[in-house]
Amino acid sequence: MGLANRNVALYARNQSGNIQKTFFNQVNIHKMENYANAALRHWNDARLLERENSVENADHLYGFVAECAIKKVLVVLPAFSTTGMLGDAYKVHVNILWEKVNYQSLQKSYPALSALLKSTNQFSDWHVNQRYFADRAISKVAMESHKKAATRLLGSVNIIGVRRA
Repeated sequence: MGLANRNVALYARNQSGNIQKTFFNQVNIHKMENYANAALRHWNDARLLERENSVENADHLYGFVAECAIKKVLVVLPAFSTTGMLGDAYKVHVNILWEKVNYQSLQKSYPALSALLKSTNQFSDWHVNQRYFADRAISKVAMESHKKAATRLLGSVNIIGVRRA
């Protein structure tokens, strides 16, 4: 099956409040991706969950914040994307993405991000599957560390609207 024939189903509530299934062509769905917007949305949700003492879910979202911040840059740089879509090699989560990105390719356009990615991977202990972990499996210390790293990443890619952690 060619890429042009692949569809993705998304579910959302319509104006009546009923769940509605909508299909999007795989070729055009990339136009819906907005990593900066997603980073801010995940940031706001993570802060809300943290205030409610939901450490595991807040930490999970801080990982997505960091991932979206990095991908916001990658999708516009020719070294990582020639079509405006993120290359398959970079469609991974932050714990892997951090190590995969050639930080030297970012030095001119995003020196602060380059410096961060050159340092120790702050999300090496984060994993997308932690959403299945039991309560209290993630420490508050780990969450605070991920929150601090996510904050620095947001600043390094010029995503505004976030206060220092």
